[in-house]
Amino acid sequence: MHDAPFVVAMGSCVVNSLVFPLPGGPNDIEDGESVIDSADARFAVMGIISFIPYLNWMSWVFAWLDTGDKRYALYAIVYLAPYLRTNLSLSPDESWVPIASIVLCILHIQLEASIKNGYLQGFRLFNSKSSKKDLRISEQGRRKDEQNGKLLSSK
Repeated sequence: MHDAPFVVAMGSCVVNSLVFPLPGGPNDIEDGESVIDSADARFAVMGIISFIPYLNWMSWVFAWLDTGDKRYALYAIVYLAPYLRTNLSLSPDESWVPIASIVLCILHIQLEASIKNGYLQGFRLFNSKSSKKDLRISEQGRRKDEQNGKLLSSK
């Protein structure tokens, strides 16, 4: 019963990522020939940090510092709260929520990365001009990838 607010908060963060996915920022889209952009590097670092118990919440702090988006600061607080409630104990005897927090944080980061890379589509309840622009940019990127693949296969 005491763990319910923490579980609801973590679930709300995941649902928030699905319902209100972040559009690609100006730093995420680069005109260069690079295959890896800044968002890919950010999610790679976040993925590594997320596997470290007690520090997995720091991956969201890193994302917040990199992007400046306040939702990431909220995610960090939500994933840190179960640790603080149990006095940094990961013992299942005290509570199962810190362990669930680790697993859910890892899955949440992978979900954000998948949405950003276009492997998953968010629920996009509110289609705005920026989301249409993002879809157009991602379609152009896919066309470039297909053209590069055709050029490489023809050589």
